[in-house]
Amino acid sequence: MAVDLLIRDGEPHWYLSPDIWVVPGNDPGGSPGSPMAGQPAYLWAKVANNGTTPANGIRIDFYWANPALQVTRSNATLVGSAFADVPAGGVQDALCLVPWLPVIVNGGHECLVAVADHPGHPLPNPLPDAFNPPIYPQVAQKNLTVLNAAMQRAFLFALTVSALPRVDKAVTVTAELGDKLDEKTLLSLGLRGLKPARKAAVEVGLSSSPRTLCEKDPVGETKLEMRIPKGTSAGLHVAIRAKSLVAGEYQFIHIVERAGDEVLGGLGFVLIGQATTHKEAQS
Repeated sequence: MAVDLLIRDGEPHWYLSPDIWVVPGNDPGGSPGSPMAGQPAYLWAKVANNGTTPANGIRIDFYWANPALQVTRSNATLVGSAFADVPAGGVQDALCLVPWLPVIVNGGHECLVAVADHPGHPLPNPLPDAFNPPIYPQVAQKNLTVLNAAMQRAFLFALTVSALPRVDKAVTVTAELGDKLDEKTLLSLGLRGLKPARKAAVEVGLSSSPRTLCEKDPVGETKLEMRIPKGTSAGLHVAIRAKSLVAGEYQFIHIVERAGDEVLGGLGFVLIGQATTHKEAQS
């Protein structure tokens, strides 16, 4: 292919792209980190051209969406665009020209999508509603949120599961404990040097209805079957409780939406530990 654009998917979890990151604050050249609701931030994406022809005037569109598993154009909001010239075989970091102001949806825990477009490697026309990064190499998604167990021990989140306009949806959603994150991802989240928990250190569960989470309440199911009529959405509620995370450790959590064996979308949480008290150390 003369122009062959790529914004990398995550590996093995495609919805955790290493090529999309956030710089919180007013300086787009600052250190990567996690966005905060109500505070400005800048969005970046790394675009590669694996083709044999230079790609000048690439437009990279950046979107945010309320916390969701399968992110679609109809439930996403355009932030702004970046422009890049990438030579054949080259790579370019592209800055969204419009600052992003995360809104207070679950504390600012939104999902991000980057889409690179160029006449030499065009997107479908008309565009499908689903971004579908595994199918389109010039599309990538980052659904990754940092939670701090030093600030609170239990977390509740409301996510959205949406059916496409013309098809009813029947999916299975699971809550899973993940493996370690690579150093580049930790750096992009401002978490350099943290180590994965030495044992399962959290409880995580799912529910189809809103709930509270007191200290001894069960967190919910680890697997939930959902049916959503075409063109509609349903709420999914996630409960996370820290049990034994300590300072310097993190637990990686996935909420994954599947239709059969196909992963339609997912959301990652990184729960970072708190200092261990003397009483906890003796238990």
